[in-house]
Amino acid sequence: MPFVRNAWYVAGFSEEVPPGQMLSRRVLDCPLVILRGSDGTLSAMVDQCPHRFAPLSLGSFDGGTVTCRYHGLGFELEGRCVSNPHGSTAGLATQTWPVREQDGLLWVWPGDVAERLAIAPPKFGMLDEAEAFVRRGYLHGNADYRLMVDNILDLSHIEFLHPALGTPAVRNAEVRVTVQEDAITVTRAMSSEQLGEGLSYVYGTSGEAVNRTMTVTWSAPSNLVLTVDIERGVGPTGSQSLHLFTPETDRSTHYFYTASMSRRVADPDQFDSFANALAGVFLTEDKPMIDAQQDRIGHRELATLKPALLKIDKAPVLARRRLEQLIALETAGRA
Repeated sequence: MPFVRNAWYVAGFSEEVPPGQMLSRRVLDCPLVILRGSDGTLSAMVDQCPHRFAPLSLGSFDGGTVTCRYHGLGFELEGRCVSNPHGSTAGLATQTWPVREQDGLLWVWPGDVAERLAIAPPKFGMLDEAEAFVRRGYLHGNADYRLMVDNILDLSHIEFLHPALGTPAVRNAEVRVTVQEDAITVTRAMSSEQLGEGLSYVYGTSGEAVNRTMTVTWSAPSNLVLTVDIERGVGPTGSQSLHLFTPETDRSTHYFYTASMSRRVADPDQFDSFANALAGVFLTEDKPMIDAQQDRIGHRELATLKPALLKIDKAPVLARRRLEQLIALETAGRA
């Protein structure tokens, strides 16, 4: 399956790669090893020695040079071979990808190196821990990343798949879909909604009926922001979650997510309840369902199966069409 390549993808969280350490992770079906030098410098290196393609991540790293365990070739963070116990290092190098660190996220660029200069990694709000409670999490999905994007773009499912988060008011919501060049926003507004006990505690609604608005913004290729705004008698409250999907292969996905709430509207216990509930539904409800979807679809393209289309599918269909357009433009450019 082709992917959008001229884009930034999350490869990990900052805390996963302390100084002098390395992390192996497959991105867009390419094995990478993320390294952080002793001085904090980051490198995203294709995880194979150019000699016999042994994984460099199985070797050693001294904070400046990664050494292949198979035949002892050593490579600096920029990929150039600096040590060859069997002869010259001339012409020996391993490929690297551009890598950026921002707000605790490690971004890699798999596409045209020159193109990266025109595009910065996405910047998200509510990740400043001085202003908000923030918790990060990771799940591995055994499914096409597009199925996981579909899941967040169409929140009509929460009434049925997530009974602790959804109510019958969700199906009667006022829904608006707006489209920009590489972004789609879905707004779902519920009026006089009676939240369940867990959400009522998280948002401090004391069981009163509230107006809840859920806004999802998708940015190509696979980054989504879900903002929840609650209107209540004592003032507004809400939350935010990031859903950052990085294809591992055509049928598996790295799911990086964050949960956040402003310190002005929540206390630590309320935030813990929110973050724990979010992680719980991802692991026990979303993941089993989407993995099972993929099992039924197999290696076939969803569109070739001619799925029934409902009005709730507008945003997912538009996002898939935009991905197809971006991939076609890249393919034409390479040709």
